[in-house]
Amino acid sequence: MTVTRTAAYQRNGQPITAEAFYAIACDPRRSVAVEACAGAGKTWMLVSRIVRALLESPAGELRPQEVLAITFTKKAAGEMRERLDEWLKKFAHADDHTLRQELVIRGVLGGAHHDNPSVLRNLYRSVLATGRSVQIRTFHSWFAALLRSAPVAVLQRLNLPVNYTLLEDDAPARAMVWRRFYTVLLADASLKADYEAVVLAHGRFQTDKALGAALDKRVEFAMADALGVVDASVMPFGDHFPELAIFNHPMEALQGPSPLLLSAAQALGRASAKTFSAKGVELELALSAGDASGVLAALLTGTGTPRKFGEKIVGIETVR
Repeated sequence: MTVTRTAAYQRNGQPITAEAFYAIACDPRRSVAVEACAGAGKTWMLVSRIVRALLESPAGELRPQEVLAITFTKKAAGEMRERLDEWLKKFAHADDHTLRQELVIRGVLGGAHHDNPSVLRNLYRSVLATGRSVQIRTFHSWFAALLRSAPVAVLQRLNLPVNYTLLEDDAPARAMVWRRFYTVLLADASLKADYEAVVLAHGRFQTDKALGAALDKRVEFAMADALGVVDASVMPFGDHFPELAIFNHPMEALQGPSPLLLSAAQALGRASAKTFSAKGVELELALSAGDASGVLAALLTGTGTPRKFGEKIVGIETVR
């Protein structure tokens, strides 16, 4: 058996050493995107970038509060703050040999800081002296801060509220939205008909699932709709199926006795198996009556999949 092994570390798809990888990933002067599985050390690299940014900036040019790290959850943000504080305290009491090792594993392989690790030792004191800390926040917290500092005129132009409450859990608000949604739906006969048609075609569960997905992306959906992107994303039926473009509704194609469907009905009617021949008769009667639903019932199962007719039926390819 042949086992294919992939390199543990890669840069732009090319294998590199661990040392080279961390030298790139931990360098705050580089813009990098790191892809790795859970537990691989992404948080370690991110906090290491913060340490190096503070360490390598010329004195006074980068203040701690000017460094921003954004994550998804409060828990992750708390862990990052705790790790940064823990490292800086540890560095403050470490000897030169230990500090050089800490620098090397973070990609500092030479230079002034490697030769003079006391700068790393004094980093904790330097951060404390500023009276401000590195900003490690969640997405919600960061954007809430932007809203708080935005001029009222800007908020009004963007149709954003001046006063708001940040929802940590939007479940109660979502429940209120559904009540308003159905109230509007019942008051508009056209919208109600569209909704009922979707439920009839896809079922209530799938319809609610689709509406829930749209609600999850409500901002993106509203912006796309305002620009006409949503309508433009739905290809007209006639463009997708040119052979059906002459019909107002695709079901109309099944209402007339088309030669292909009549041939399929005759092929099934000649089948020796009674169940198959019965479907042939059913199909022919539906075509004669212009019953599109009857045509579908003869050719498809209850779940909408094609019926499995015998391979030995003469003309089975026509039926398919």
